[in-house]
Amino acid sequence: MFVFLSSVVGLVLGSFVSALTYRLPKGISNNRGRSFCDSCKKPLSWKVNIPVFSYIYMKGRSICCSKKISLRYPLIELMSMVGAVYFFSAFPISSAFVYYFLFLISLTIFVIDLEHQIIPDELSWSFLVLVLILFIIFNFYSNLNIYANLFAGFLYAFFLLFIHLVTKGRGMGLGDVKLALGMGTLLGLYKGMIWIFASFLTGGVVASILLLTGRAKLKQKIAFGPFLIIGFWIALLL
Repeated sequence: MFVFLSSVVGLVLGSFVSALTYRLPKGISNNRGRSFCDSCKKPLSWKVNIPVFSYIYMKGRSICCSKKISLRYPLIELMSMVGAVYFFSAFPISSAFVYYFLFLISLTIFVIDLEHQIIPDELSWSFLVLVLILFIIFNFYSNLNIYANLFAGFLYAFFLLFIHLVTKGRGMGLGDVKLALGMGTLLGLYKGMIWIFASFLTGGVVASILLLTGRAKLKQKIAFGPFLIIGFWIALLL
């Protein structure tokens, strides 16, 4: 029953995240109007908005115009579901909520940066606020030196800012710098080094594969935010 309820919550919030990743970069309010078809813009009823199941039932095609539905929607919903089941199983309920919402924000950033090469400021600052809330929760159980973690956050943010300035924005975006502030604060100095190493390593491997397969050119910009997120969860959980 616990796994079932976690899965349902994860799928519902995953549906919200999938809509947010589509609307936020286009400046469309998430509170404005019903869901609509990406192709013909017709409003969609709740029957075709059931996470994952509607995609399977409609065989991956829109019910109003028969256009192919992007696989991004069920994949985001499934990732959210897996995250919900994991975090609510592995952490105390008091911190599980915060970790899970950190996961949802990072998932949103991952998709938006991958598709549009931008990281909205409201997501980066929301991530930092949740990290500070997590520290407040932890302080009920132990005395943590939050100032040392804040120092680490600023240190890693300045490191990425240095790369941004040296490369004149070609090697690192300011969105990555703002995101690093929250991630570095949560990880601290030691895990932060693992995070930075894992981020650059995964980024380098993927960039090399794209270059070798001809799917990217040498001077083509590749979003670094997704690799920061992958490295962050590697350092935090593994």
